[in-house]
Amino acid sequence: MPERKRISLIVMVFILSALIIGTLFLIVNVQASILTHQGELNLLLISCIILLTIAYALLKQQLNAQKRAFSVLSQKDSLEAKLYEQHNLFNTVFDYTNMGIALLNIDCNVARVNKLLCELLGYSEDDLLSMNFYQLIHPSEHDNLQIHMQQLIDKKIKLYQSEQQCFRKNGDTLWIMSTLSLTRDKDDKPSYFIIQVQNITLQKKAEERLRHMAYHDPLTGLANRNKLEQFISHILAAARRHQQVFALLFLDLDRFKNINDTIGHEAGDALLQIVAERLRNTVRTTDMVARLGGDEFVLLITDVKQAESVAIIAQKILENVLKVIIVKGQEIYITTSIGISLYPYDGQNMQTLMKNADLALYRAKEHGRNNYQFYTAEMTSRAQEKMALQNALGHALVKHEFMLHYQPKMEISTRRITGVEALLRWKNKEYGMITPDEIVSLAEETGLIIPVSEWILKTACNQLKVWHEMGFTSLTMAVNCSARQFKHSNFLDDVLNTITEVGISPQSLEIEVTESTIMQDPENTLRVLYGLKDLGVRIAIDDFGTGYWSLGNLRRLSVDVIKIDKTFIKQVIADETSAAITSAIIAMVNKLDIVAIAEGVETREQYEFLANEGCAEIQGYYLTRPLTDEAMTHFLQHPVPDVEAVSQNGITT
Repeated sequence: MPERKRISLIVMVFILSALIIGTLFLIVNVQASILTHQGELNLLLISCIILLTIAYALLKQQLNAQKRAFSVLSQKDSLEAKLYEQHNLFNTVFDYTNMGIALLNIDCNVARVNKLLCELLGYSEDDLLSMNFYQLIHPSEHDNLQIHMQQLIDKKIKLYQSEQQCFRKNGDTLWIMSTLSLTRDKDDKPSYFIIQVQNITLQKKAEERLRHMAYHDPLTGLANRNKLEQFISHILAAARRHQQVFALLFLDLDRFKNINDTIGHEAGDALLQIVAERLRNTVRTTDMVARLGGDEFVLLITDVKQAESVAIIAQKILENVLKVIIVKGQEIYITTSIGISLYPYDGQNMQTLMKNADLALYRAKEHGRNNYQFYTAEMTSRAQEKMALQNALGHALVKHEFMLHYQPKMEISTRRITGVEALLRWKNKEYGMITPDEIVSLAEETGLIIPVSEWILKTACNQLKVWHEMGFTSLTMAVNCSARQFKHSNFLDDVLNTITEVGISPQSLEIEVTESTIMQDPENTLRVLYGLKDLGVRIAIDDFGTGYWSLGNLRRLSVDVIKIDKTFIKQVIADETSAAITSAIIAMVNKLDIVAIAEGVETREQYEFLANEGCAEIQGYYLTRPLTDEAMTHFLQHPVPDVEAVSQNGITT
């Protein structure tokens, strides 16, 4: 309250008091003549004094109340001034600090941003106020941010600082250092997150350049020795844990010093860069190519299934390096020598593997350069034999060395031959008759499986057409398909074109696929199988019982045939477990209205067991071994009279 008002109040109180006293004394004087006793006058005076005292007390109380009110108002004015000062200070810090700042509500919606953050991210203030902070950071950061926000809410931490990838409006990615804190209201409930952002993109790029320089060769961009040692340590740990094999290839360029001496070191560097790129293109992304210095390179090939596959890679390196290199207008031909060591056979640690690969490289030099050698001479010999066999396979189609044999399937109830299975054979003058499994393995490794499979399909369908024209119109043809075929983009078109060109019904063609093939890439394989069903082609699951094919897939795909694996049939008489599994498969398949075929049937006891269990068809040496097309034609022309006649007439061998 202003001082003037306070004085006025005091004056008014005194005037009022004076008026009261004056009035009382007037009344006393008027009545003095009337009063006859002095005691009454004294009583009146005492009453006046009491009234005056009460008036003074009331006045004092009022003054104290006014004083307290004035104090409260003063404190309020002071507090408002401080709040105003702090508000101005917060706005100044928020808007003019050298880092981006945002206020986020508890749901991470942006409630307020400063100008610097808008400039940093390329958004307007209105853009950001309509966004959630999660939209601005890389998805890989979401879970981590959510965890630490919850820790702030739970008071487990007071501050969270991290490096994050952040998106600008134009799509560019920034690296930021973010500091996150939490404010609470008067009831201690979380109100806002405060996030402070600094752009550290240049710093991260500088760190990345330094890291790259520490682990990469400056001339070729390949890994250097530091990176190689780090990678080998990681691969060694994984190989020990999962019992895997990996290969270390040590190579250098033959007579590279002569090139430096004749055309100069600058040209030599250019040649090294070209060779490095060729090496990089030879291996998978999971492998590593490193340059140790000079013309020395190391390749680390992970997850090796067969030593021969490493030999294939080494041979490709020899061929790629030998291709002409043009430097400064000059054509240069250079060769390389390669030494190979295998973990765990040739060493259990990096030092031993490197030493043994170096010894193998020395032997490659002794053998005339431009070749590869394994640490053990025996391994080199085996790998080279495998390579020669693969080369022979590559010429087999051109030389017409492939042929098909056919194995019949017989319906037990009618003893009628319902179909045949086409089986690949390869007769080579040098290697003799190669087993079907070996042919498929070689074809898979060399990439020849697609043209070989196309030849099988066309040859089998043409032969089926011949048998249909001879009157065996109900005969079906089963063709085995590999995992590589199902990955081939034109597989469905090839099947459709073949049956159309040959002129056979799609229902007379049966595609056999093993459970293991399906499980290599279930999604893609099932998609192709559905496509085959749409064409009208029959589907047979081969080697059933050895994989993980689900009953749900059987039902959805409408499989036509289940072929019970021969390992069960072989033990069906002697082993109760095999007999029980076989019986259960037959019962299940019959219930699903699918044809059950037992493959590998060789004895009369096996046949009778299968007949008693209700198996629909059999296939195996009990009928006949796989036959040439001419022998199979003769077999079809002489139906099987009964089981005893089959064995007694010597049809089986």
